[in-house]
Amino acid sequence: MPDPRARITIRPSSPGDEEFLGELGGLVFAAYAYDPRRAMRSILAERGSETLVAEVDSLRVGFVVIQYEQLARDFGPWVRPTAARINAIAVWPHAQGRGVGRRLLESAEEAARARSSQSLSLATGENNTRARRLFGRGGFVQFARLEHYYAGGQAAVLMHRTLID
Repeated sequence: MPDPRARITIRPSSPGDEEFLGELGGLVFAAYAYDPRRAMRSILAERGSETLVAEVDSLRVGFVVIQYEQLARDFGPWVRPTAARINAIAVWPHAQGRGVGRRLLESAEEAARARSSQSLSLATGENNTRARRLFGRGGFVQFARLEHYYAGGQAAVLMHRTLID
């Protein structure tokens, strides 16, 4: 039997993905924002961001939004290094548990490395154990906790992964 992960393709988003991104973002981030569709539009409009879309058999099943920021000054041996941040990652509930989130996370890391990013960070809900487990398996470590970060008072866990070889 073929590996279902082999059917997962990751591609850059296109203008035709806007409705999909808003719909999935609105569903998945409802617990974290008062107006999740508006928050999603704001995330997608940020300068320096890149959105990747996951497909299985040509059906869109997930996405990741990566934000890049070049530091204003040198840091150690790196000349004005770039830091990357995952601002959003989501997978349709029916597609979860099939490796889509892992492939999106791997693709985000590849994209960050391609832009010479030295690190990749993210924030996730403290109660989002499934995402925290995915990120931990992807090499992220928790470095801080922020009380009442999300709508409804949920705390956020800040996680980081160094990309320096």
